Amino acid sequence: MKISDMTLLEKILQTVVIKVDKDNFVSDKIGAAFFFGEIITEADEMGLDAARKTLAEYIDNADIPILITSDFENGCGSMLKGLTPLPYLMSLGAADSEKLAYNYGKATALEARSVGANWSFSPVCDLNINKRNPLVNVRGLTDDVNLAIKLLPQVIKGMQDNGLAACAKHFPGDGLDYRDQHIVTTNNTLSFDEWKKKSGKVFEEVIKSGVYSVMSGHITLPSYQKEIFDNGMKLPATLSHELIENLLKKEMGFDGVVVTDALGMGGFNGWYKTMDISQIESFKAGCDMMLWPSENYVKNMTEAIENGYIPMSRLDDAVTRILSMKEKMGLFKKDNHAITLSEKDREFVKNTQKNVAEKSVTLMRDDADIFPLTTEKYKKIAVIPITHHIPAFDEGKLLADLLGEKGFDVQYLKDGIKKTETDGYDLILYALFSRPFRPIGFLDFHSTEAQKVAISLQTAVDKTAVVSFGSPYFMNQYFERAKTFVNAYSMLSPSVKAFVSAATGETEFSSFSPVEV
Repeated sequence: MKISDMTLLEKILQTVVIKVDKDNFVSDKIGAAFFFGEIITEADEMGLDAARKTLAEYIDNADIPILITSDFENGCGSMLKGLTPLPYLMSLGAADSEKLAYNYGKATALEARSVGANWSFSPVCDLNINKRNPLVNVRGLTDDVNLAIKLLPQVIKGMQDNGLAACAKHFPGDGLDYRDQHIVTTNNTLSFDEWKKKSGKVFEEVIKSGVYSVMSGHITLPSYQKEIFDNGMKLPATLSHELIENLLKKEMGFDGVVVTDALGMGGFNGWYKTMDISQIESFKAGCDMMLWPSENYVKNMTEAIENGYIPMSRLDDAVTRILSMKEKMGLFKKDNHAITLSEKDREFVKNTQKNVAEKSVTLMRDDADIFPLTTEKYKKIAVIPITHHIPAFDEGKLLADLLGEKGFDVQYLKDGIKKTETDGYDLILYALFSRPFRPIGFLDFHSTEAQKVAISLQTAVDKTAVVSFGSPYFMNQYFERAKTFVNAYSMLSPSVKAFVSAATGETEFSSFSPVEV
């Protein structure tokens, strides 16, 4: 398709990423549609057949091939029930396998394509350098730039080789601040020399690997930015010409699509008087596609182009990048509908899930010599879940049930244990469940779960083990004195099963931690 043949309206519509509305197709020339949830929500209840039908309508009605996208950060099952959730990306870091990294991307691509999706807002390329960062944590692969540049390009290759465009996020790099860009603008606080060696190096390498798109974060990079906003502060990347046009596109040579993070987030809004103004400024700054713009966006963009506030060259550059990505994906030449997975494909996805989970369970220490668990040594086990994400109690129950199936006498003590009750058990197993945005806020334990932590190591230390199905930093944040600690990184069923297999000696623990704890 030639950009010279497009009307102004067609060009502007290509820069829009809307939310899928199964009852209302917005336009036949829209650039992209995002379906179901977000990283902050649970998987959609819509069945797979209904999902395929809805997305097929978008594809059929699109006059210009449409991008269908979602947050497939850890496989597709977190966005659409009935598909397969993969252990969180930090599990892949713990597995430390380029082959598994490629398979992780491929498995994601196969299931995404099975419902008609062709673009994923992943992988997360942020280095989780700040242990207190509430948003990256297990969503990120590692805090080690060398491990990141070893595995992330393989994830991207696995996705893009199999028809799913990847999106590296969140430029210029989250994971340094202790705050959350959903709430406030955050900062990448590295000196520019350090940024080039760390966050910048990761983005440099994934750009070299051929990633089709990059997501700009509501994050500043003060060490690079010279421009001062009228409140005396530096603008986030989504509003910064310096960071997007100068650094990312010109200096780093990225010629793909730059999409904003969600425009409704607290880190984006408030810099200008209204969101309507902010999104025009974002486009002017160099972002090519707007994620969930307001209903006035098209009208306001039209006015901004017609009155010269945004030059036509900026719009043509954005549309050229978008159409080029669609050309690379072959969307103008091939059927863009959902593919049918073979039994071999389905088996591959399930095996990838199992392999990543099993190869990532990390035995951090076992000074009490508790593992492997045997029914001769540990006849009666207390399993105590600690979490402030209510649905995770189901995974805690699964842990207890799986141990029960192995022949142990297991009591699932959802409300915790009293110090006077510990003598009645041969093993006390604390299971910690967490992940970013479950719920919103810091990952710290508080209220009733904090009380469970408080008594956890006051008695029976030698027969107490702790496993974290979430933040790896709990080991020294709360359980510094625990003699036995395991990191499993992911509060999903496959990771719970993998822990039980390793704990009972059926599989081996990993000894590699992808982050410094």
